[in-house]
Amino acid sequence: MEDLDLDTLELARAGDLDAYRDFVRAYERPIHHTVFRLVGARFAADVEDIAQDIFLKLFRALPQFDPTRGTKLSSWVFTFVKNYCFDVLKRRRLPMVSFDGGIDGGTIPLPMRARGPREEIAAREIQEAIGRAVDLLPREQKLAFVLREYEGLPYAQIAEVSGCSEGTIKSRIHRAKEALRFRLRRLIFDTEGELP
Repeated sequence: MEDLDLDTLELARAGDLDAYRDFVRAYERPIHHTVFRLVGARFAADVEDIAQDIFLKLFRALPQFDPTRGTKLSSWVFTFVKNYCFDVLKRRRLPMVSFDGGIDGGTIPLPMRARGPREEIAAREIQEAIGRAVDLLPREQKLAFVLREYEGLPYAQIAEVSGCSEGTIKSRIHRAKEALRFRLRRLIFDTEGELP
């Protein structure tokens, strides 16, 4: 994802409505998808409200964002999204939940090929199992995994969002993938009849 150009960013920081619209266009999809993946399907009805709250808070805070400090705008935005979502989950005292269903792109896409009804059902079950497995990841591993695998952010930017080193992010993503691989092995065994 590319950040806004500096001219548009400066106009948005000054309160220009057209620049705000450009800001929304640039970040609407990533914010909605990340919110949905972090707070999960249980809050699917609240995703739009949460995203709107985030945008309002971002607009209010935008004049304080200083691009000369070396922070990318997208890192600042994702840090904001992360903090807000974690606060929502704390207030509701619920664990983070899976990101399957609801919003386009909310599940791990499986390879597309002609499938019969049995394959469609199996594919849906696998997607649901992946969502449940991601649900069980610790919060920081889930954040790193979602930002890398779904939003495509580079390790350095995820480290900036998470407030830790790039090595820590790589480790969290590795542990997340290992946990997912372990949890999904049984599903594959049950579906295929043998381990890969």
